[in-house]
Amino acid sequence: MTARADVSLLALPPSALVDRPVETLADVDVTLEPDAVWVLGPDQEPQAFARARQVFDAPTFHPPLETGDGPLSSYQFESDDLELAVCNGVRSLQADQSAGSSAFTGSSDVVALVCDDVATNVRPTTLETSLEGAATLAAALPTGRVTTVLTGSEPAGYDELWHLEADTGAVCTVDHEPAVVCSPAGDDCVSVRVRGGGPVEGYGSDRSIAKLSLSDDGIERVETYSVTTFGLEAVSGIGPKTATRLTERGVRTRTELLEVPLETLAELPGVGCDRARTIHQHATVLETGEPRRRTDEPLPGERWSTPPLCLDIETDGLSPTIIWQIGVYDPVTDTYRAFVERDEPTDPGPVLEAFCDWLLGIHPDRALLTWNGWRFDYRHLGSFIARYVPYYADDWESIPTFDLYAWAVRNEHAILPGRTNELAVVADALGYEGAATGLDGARTAAAYQRFMRTGEPLEWGRHEAYCEDDCRALWHVYERLRDASAASSAGATESGTTAQTTGDDANETIDSEQTGLGDF
Repeated sequence: MTARADVSLLALPPSALVDRPVETLADVDVTLEPDAVWVLGPDQEPQAFARARQVFDAPTFHPPLETGDGPLSSYQFESDDLELAVCNGVRSLQADQSAGSSAFTGSSDVVALVCDDVATNVRPTTLETSLEGAATLAAALPTGRVTTVLTGSEPAGYDELWHLEADTGAVCTVDHEPAVVCSPAGDDCVSVRVRGGGPVEGYGSDRSIAKLSLSDDGIERVETYSVTTFGLEAVSGIGPKTATRLTERGVRTRTELLEVPLETLAELPGVGCDRARTIHQHATVLETGEPRRRTDEPLPGERWSTPPLCLDIETDGLSPTIIWQIGVYDPVTDTYRAFVERDEPTDPGPVLEAFCDWLLGIHPDRALLTWNGWRFDYRHLGSFIARYVPYYADDWESIPTFDLYAWAVRNEHAILPGRTNELAVVADALGYEGAATGLDGARTAAAYQRFMRTGEPLEWGRHEAYCEDDCRALWHVYERLRDASAASSAGATESGTTAQTTGDDANETIDSEQTGLGDF
């Protein structure tokens, strides 16, 4: 699960504000509950700023419209002592270059400078990347420390540490993995950690939004969303055209949608009866936060006498060279077991051998349960075991393996209340309260990559807690789905018929996943 950081900052491109219904933006507000809203620049967008101020309960700022006495405005979060220094542009720092240093050396509460026209620039002919405004930043920011600069000109998730010469702004070095180790280059350098909050490629500039979690240590986490995961378009079966048609008929919220009779909904172009039922079912799940089982197909291992063991692995990337952590949670005894490689990252064998010793020696008859495991965990475990501990390969293949994600999502046996189908998001929507590790799969993989290269140890306890959290979250989701009403006992739908099974035959799907395995 994700960390519960102190405060959250919601970054919105102006187009996401002016091109979407107020009701959709209100759903964003209720769902994400930001402590502050940042309307991205660098251009002045007064209409988008006004709309955000009207819709969101949280205070809103738009850097290009900041009109303080100096080049920087100070924004303090109401729920915490954390502050942001907001700048309406790099040029304003040029007029008073002492303002930046004063903001960060005079107060320990300022965690970042917001400046929307800080951007990277790639020169295709020389294959070099430069930092716009580097000279001004070097002159305006303090030396001997790392200063975080938030910019809407870089996509959310952009995170690089630029070390600049204090006198000239020339680039000394660029650290591409500051999430692992973030430290200044020296007293004669200005170290600027540039963090993006802008639109992410793939969502489109009119739909991509970001939520940044802040703490005393800076930006703890950046989560990206599409605006289409809120409002009417969050409902499965409703795309932009159907949402427009519903809005034209006065249906703007999911509550209003559920008041529309199925027969009326089915008459909309391209909807039909089956899709109308799916729309109503998913809207109900989103509104109540309760999962729904669409079929009478039992959960994986639900009818077994002993529940499965919940499994999660950590690797050094999506194309791993090592499985360095294997975590297993046993819901029967409420105990967790971790197998971690702390000493020899070039040898994948010891962790795999220790895991197989334990599993096959103590629990040879227990099934395993994962989230999306057929496309990742089982796929790589099978490959690595066959290569590094081949004497266990046959017995490993005999262990029953279940995938709760495949059962619920791919086979369409359940409707989940999360805005995405990521385990952390689904578990959170179902009330799971996890450990505040601040990690995700990418961060923990990057940390181990650094360990492999430099020998610099990880915060082992923190990374073990992250893996354990995923295992426990998986079981929480399993229990909530197990307790959810099955299709036959949930009563008839509004049209008088029960929901139809839309997924493939369960056994055929399981076989294809285990042999074909797909890409993660």
